[in-house]
Amino acid sequence: MNTSLIENKQIDTIQLLQTNTEDIFFPKGLIGFQEYQLFTLHQYGDNVYTMLASVDNPQVRFLLCNLPWDFYPTKDLVEGLIAENLDEIDEQIYAIVCCSKEVPTINLRAPLVKRDEKMWQIVLGNHYPLDYKLD
Repeated sequence: MNTSLIENKQIDTIQLLQTNTEDIFFPKGLIGFQEYQLFTLHQYGDNVYTMLASVDNPQVRFLLCNLPWDFYPTKDLVEGLIAENLDEIDEQIYAIVCCSKEVPTINLRAPLVKRDEKMWQIVLGNHYPLDYKLD
């Protein structure tokens, strides 16, 4: 065995400390994954990114980007909330991150909003991109 190849190879890793775990219920599921309603929300480190994992199928998981409450215009959020029959939400809004492309993207058209231990995916207008590049 040639150990010089192993010794010379540098591997960069990022270690994230999980800071909080919360059980989440999606009354309507996620678009394309309606059969899964129970998830666990895993928050890490500085709370910029969060992992959402299905309780029933651990292979169904999503990396989420936490968005500031004022990221979307109030009018757009209110219209989305009315469509879901919601009157208020916590100050937590998330966008799903897609890492399968050369440059990671986030879906700004269908954010996830949280109220207590429930989340909904709200579909906003076509003027929000499905694949906003994270540079």
